[in-house]
Amino acid sequence: MSAPSPRLVALRELAAEAELERRDFLYEATEQLRRFLDQNRNRLREIGPIKLVDNEQDYLLYHPVDETWTTRLTYQDPADSEWYDEEQLVDTISELIELYNPADILSWFIEAARDAPSHLVSADELAREEELVEGGDDWQSELPPPQQETLAAQRLWQLADAYRAQLGGTQAQLLREFTANAEEVLRRTGDLPLLDEPDDMLILRADGRFETSLDLSDRPQDVVASAEARRPGLSVTEAKTIAAFYDPADVLHWVTEALADRYPAVDFTAVYE
Repeated sequence: MSAPSPRLVALRELAAEAELERRDFLYEATEQLRRFLDQNRNRLREIGPIKLVDNEQDYLLYHPVDETWTTRLTYQDPADSEWYDEEQLVDTISELIELYNPADILSWFIEAARDAPSHLVSADELAREEELVEGGDDWQSELPPPQQETLAAQRLWQLADAYRAQLGGTQAQLLREFTANAEEVLRRTGDLPLLDEPDDMLILRADGRFETSLDLSDRPQDVVASAEARRPGLSVTEAKTIAAFYDPADVLHWVTEALADRYPAVDFTAVYE
């Protein structure tokens, strides 16, 4: 297999750097918007729900009490080729930043102040919502303590599962970034066996992909690389697939262990300029 051209290598390196910059931007934008909302929490709750934008392209409604966002998904149904709008709830700022430019969100707050009647929920509608919320609270408080505890446990489970999913997505992204940035040095070190057990084999290839003994036959075609495995019985796949089966932190730990075993005389704690 011929080595990638210098232009392709440079483009891949550029893409890896761009992804790191993108992650930094999303993190900073998320923190900036979170600070703005935290510092103005009392004002926002006094104002009530704010319809920040509502046009053919965008729809965004902020609920300051439960700190969630309602946006609109427009899609075409292949069954009848008609376009439909479906509202969806966004409950994390990081997810919101993936959907909207943070500068636009702040601009919409400014526009809302200039034309409050078009952006604020009417007093009558707000009163009805508050009655529903209060009724819901009373209904739950009248339940037997064991049932209240069950509902609380369900909510806690949902929160933990939601954050676990976010954490897993972050770890998978980090593993993809690692393989992208390590491709150049992997060509010099060669393949690294990470797991070598009868029923579990995992190899980090010199091209940044993985060879695995996992059965990927029922996985979508796009998760299995077109490259052929160098070892019989193994499949070639990308980091995002490996992250679905293994803890990315474990995979990176196995990389350091494999390097320590292969190069016992090397001081890996040393820093080289």
